[in-house]
Amino acid sequence: MEKIITSTSNPYVKHLKKLQTSKKYREEKGIFVLEGERPVKDALSYGVKPEALLISENRREDFGEAVVYRLQDRVLEYISDTKTPQGIMAEIKMPVWDAKKISPESAPFLIFSDGISDPGNLGTIIRTIDAGGGGGIVLGQGTVDIYNPKTVRGTMSSLFNVPLYRSADNAQTINILKNKGYYIVGTRMENASLYTETDFKRPTVLVMGNEANGISDAVMKLYDEFVKIPIAGKIESLNVAVSAAVIIYEAVRQRNIREINT
Repeated sequence: MEKIITSTSNPYVKHLKKLQTSKKYREEKGIFVLEGERPVKDALSYGVKPEALLISENRREDFGEAVVYRLQDRVLEYISDTKTPQGIMAEIKMPVWDAKKISPESAPFLIFSDGISDPGNLGTIIRTIDAGGGGGIVLGQGTVDIYNPKTVRGTMSSLFNVPLYRSADNAQTINILKNKGYYIVGTRMENASLYTETDFKRPTVLVMGNEANGISDAVMKLYDEFVKIPIAGKIESLNVAVSAAVIIYEAVRQRNIREINT
């Protein structure tokens, strides 16, 4: 079924624009906009059923029984969060993951975001834990909106592969995970073990803090161990996404989760 939209004043277009710009509106509707050729086609290949596909008036693909809106290029540009729209978007229902089902058996390695605020960093971490076969990410208080268009782009479709759980109280959630048998690990340079000397074969939660302020005091008190990544140069610290990637792949090495193609 196809519909044609030619005006930016169309109520549906206004709805889509608001999904792109308002976190509150996205959460109220439980929907976000996925933008770009590869992300949309990846989502379709993963079996995601969009609420609607939004395509340029000049595209001629067959999308089967999907609801398709053909939009004039200027309308797509109005909705788009990028400078050069690729002529295809999708309106997607937010995946729902039940945090109560988290267990060391089903998710032996988790990332906990204690206030990561940069969309690119969070998107990169989600993509990296997907590549490393991790069990998911807990989005703590203060974390950037996962459905921010920039975060969505940064995940490069890993958004549909990695379980994402929300935490309303970071310290309380960490305590719950500890009681389930998880070992809580954080990063810092002082009084910390070398990250390669830590046992990541046990069920582990790796907590990554805010880019500017680091880990919150309430969460820091709950750590079982701090680890450090050695720095030989003059910089004081690594980017949070880079630090997470280094430790994720140390966990992969130790666990031998799957054969990694080199």
